Amino acid sequence: MSSSYRETALSESPFHGILNTNYIPTDAGIAQIHGHLALHETELARVEAFIEKLTLKRNRMKTYIDAHRALTSYPRRLPPEILQQIFVWCLPRNHNAVMDVAEAPLLLGRICSRWRSVAFSTPELWDSLHISVVFTLFNEAKIAHAAINDWLTRAAPRPLSLSIACSDLYTFSSEYERVLDCLSPFSSRWRSVEFGDIPITLFSQLGEKLNTPLLADVHLKCLFGLPIPGVRDRILSSNLFNRAKVHITSLDPAVFIVSRLQNSEYHSKWDHLTHLTFSLLPPTSDPDVRSKSLSFGTVYLLLQRCTQLQSLTVPIEASADRFTEDLVHPALESLTLFNRSLCCEALDGFVSYLELPQLTKFHLINLDVSDHSFVASVGALELLALNSPLISDLRLHLPDAYIVNSLHTILADFFPRLERLSLGLCTENSEPHVPGAHDIFRMLAPGVVPGLDLKELELGISCVWDVSWLEFLWKHIDAGSNLRRIHLELWREDCLNAPAPVEPALDPFLTRGLEVSVKRRVQPVVEMTPWEGVEK
Repeated sequence: MSSSYRETALSESPFHGILNTNYIPTDAGIAQIHGHLALHETELARVEAFIEKLTLKRNRMKTYIDAHRALTSYPRRLPPEILQQIFVWCLPRNHNAVMDVAEAPLLLGRICSRWRSVAFSTPELWDSLHISVVFTLFNEAKIAHAAINDWLTRAAPRPLSLSIACSDLYTFSSEYERVLDCLSPFSSRWRSVEFGDIPITLFSQLGEKLNTPLLADVHLKCLFGLPIPGVRDRILSSNLFNRAKVHITSLDPAVFIVSRLQNSEYHSKWDHLTHLTFSLLPPTSDPDVRSKSLSFGTVYLLLQRCTQLQSLTVPIEASADRFTEDLVHPALESLTLFNRSLCCEALDGFVSYLELPQLTKFHLINLDVSDHSFVASVGALELLALNSPLISDLRLHLPDAYIVNSLHTILADFFPRLERLSLGLCTENSEPHVPGAHDIFRMLAPGVVPGLDLKELELGISCVWDVSWLEFLWKHIDAGSNLRRIHLELWREDCLNAPAPVEPALDPFLTRGLEVSVKRRVQPVVEMTPWEGVEK
């Protein structure tokens, strides 16, 4: 500090009386202020220069110290086996690894030579790969193809999980074929493959030339256009589907199966199918592009032709199909039917003709929670229970009155083996207190339904107070029941300016062996505003 400079407090300033006010100084006053600050500004510049000099010295000292500390750092001394496990945990969990240098596993090879050596010698890091067809073409295809080959070679001998995406099939179908040529030499190690909008003619040829003994899951997405007549009929006959779980996402799943099912010549062509799932594409803004579900008659014939089918998930629609004989399917263990709405009568007629002695899982899913028509009658569920006595996993979507009047009978008399129950409780009542929501907790309390011994429970319920389900949980804890997992989806109508509910503590249940998860869904209320109809 300069010997002529004395640090001054604000209270000692000659201008203290007008500081932090709206006072406007005159020209003479401004000159006085500048004169007063001259010495202070000189000292400030000197101090900042001194700080900068110290900062430079500090940085040099820190660089020297850090360089030597790095030699003793713990990560440097980690055994390769531990480093490999850490690297594996860096991989994405919800999708296959992507060819991006900013993501694992490529990122792990850009840190240092040792990490690169460990990463490249760890097959677990390279046994999954997502490929964008458009990306490979616009990033020097030959280099991209070589990179794909190197990637999958590093994964040997592990089974492979692959996914392929193409945003413009018509423009890049040739490149799609070249990408498949890169993957074909590794087909003996394919474990799971997702074909995103693959050209149907190309897919129909794959099963004839590839050897895929390990293939367990195949997902076929047809996002752009429908399969070609004459080719689409051969899709489900592909050798790729032998012993694999098959998942097909399409606008119209029926085009893959209807003509083949109606031809008795192909009665035994689909005995190789064991797991089959059909999904619909999400709604689009184009009114001419609509997803189509399968009729009951088509599902009936599908089960009739696929004699080894163990699980089936299909979108279903109401139809006037008539059946002349019961369908006995000795292998089916899981059946899931879903749609946005479906009349009760059509569903009852279909279920009453099914005899599925090995069925353990039956799910009836309504995608539109506001629609109350997609339900099964008590009579249909009774027939289902008689013809499928091993059901232990049941999912239903039921209106309130149905719950109150029939649920006790359904659980006590029809499905004595139930271990997992999922109920969607819709409501026709807009009042904040719906009787059905509270009745179901009372009915599922331990000891109320004779013989009921659930291990897992999922409930979707509208308008219920937290105290109701908390009391329900404590009853199971106190009774020492076998319930080990419960998931609640609580629907409520949003109230303007209403505070978010305070989440109750769930740890006390977890420590007692009961896993609890709660998901709240809010139905928004239209806000009244004077700006309605005005474009901002």
